[in-house]
Amino acid sequence: MEIKTEAGLALSKNSFACGWSKHICTYALAAAVNALAAKEAECIAAEAQILFPTGTDSSGAYALEKAFCKVCQERGIEKQEVVIRRNPLFGLPVVQITAMGLDTGNTVMQEEALRGGPGDELVLVKWIGMEGMLRIADEKGNELRRRFAPVFIRQIQSWRKELFAGRELEIARSMGVVSIRQITEGGILGALWDLAKETGCGLDLDMKRMSVLQETIEVCEQYRLNPYQLTSAGSFLMAAADGKALADALCENQLQASVIGRLTAGNDKIIHNGEDVRYLDRPAPDEIYKIFL
Repeated sequence: MEIKTEAGLALSKNSFACGWSKHICTYALAAAVNALAAKEAECIAAEAQILFPTGTDSSGAYALEKAFCKVCQERGIEKQEVVIRRNPLFGLPVVQITAMGLDTGNTVMQEEALRGGPGDELVLVKWIGMEGMLRIADEKGNELRRRFAPVFIRQIQSWRKELFAGRELEIARSMGVVSIRQITEGGILGALWDLAKETGCGLDLDMKRMSVLQETIEVCEQYRLNPYQLTSAGSFLMAAADGKALADALCENQLQASVIGRLTAGNDKIIHNGEDVRYLDRPAPDEIYKIFL
């Protein structure tokens, strides 16, 4: 949503997350704040709706509210209204975050002009499935601690600091990026499909160049999940005329980035995986939901 004010262009972005983890407000807030940042707007305030299953201990809902207040304070974001409601239709908590930002310079990326076109190269910034890995570790912590050494669990948690966007967006814009898309629902494959649909372009992709953390691989193998269809708030898909220069600039600043393919003329969405070649399918439901079934 966009509203013009005397101070500039006011924007808002919504995001949600579900689960029993005390961190679900953090995941939803990160996704919403990053969506604003991708539009060149800084989040200044956020509000939350917490829907909690009927018949469960109310202390859990207030623990989520407390966690939301804490992360807002840590990020310098004004906490606004927090609404807690019981819902008999839900089997687990659901949080919806609305993040509000202000672009005082009116430099919001114009979607029509900055979507990308044939020949633009695609750059993956950070790693596929990172956020999903963290959420699985939260929900299945006891099981994972029986399977993996404590140092492995600590390494998983160490990636939580990557959830919120940092200098990568500033560097990308200085390098002439034409499109920035956060990787959320449906994972990298969902993000690629949506980009192709919006641009009217085809895709030529190299799956082996899509960066993935070893911790994500291990966790996904444990639960038979596809990391390429796993949400990854904090990671981004970017399009640029010179993707290699963009990736090099990001890497020089200690940010993980790699060219994973390009936009092409036509409708074919081709994925190379070594000698294997296949076509990108329509997005499937995010793999994160399977752990709740």
